[in-house]
Amino acid sequence: MSYRVKTSIFAKADRIEITKYLGQYSASAPIKFKSELNRYLYLIGEKPEIFAVFAANPTFRHVVVFGSYTMFYTISEVEKTVMVYRILHGAQDISGIL
Repeated sequence: MSYRVKTSIFAKADRIEITKYLGQYSASAPIKFKSELNRYLYLIGEKPEIFAVFAANPTFRHVVVFGSYTMFYTISEVEKTVMVYRILHGAQDISGIL
């Protein structure tokens, strides 16, 4: 059973900022990032429980989508939706941001 994948305004802003940042250093990196992100969005839409619960905040599940960038999301079984909340770099204060 497929779930509808929604993206928060924070995750949308994260995606834009990451793409801009990667584009400063490589022409191909933003394309690879978007491709990998889309692949993981598809995967969590098909089977959202596939990735681990985030130990520091069990409300979220997480998966590394590209390099050190990790996507954080929640699952609503009632609504059959997955909400992508943030896409963060491992060097950021993830617990403080979530």
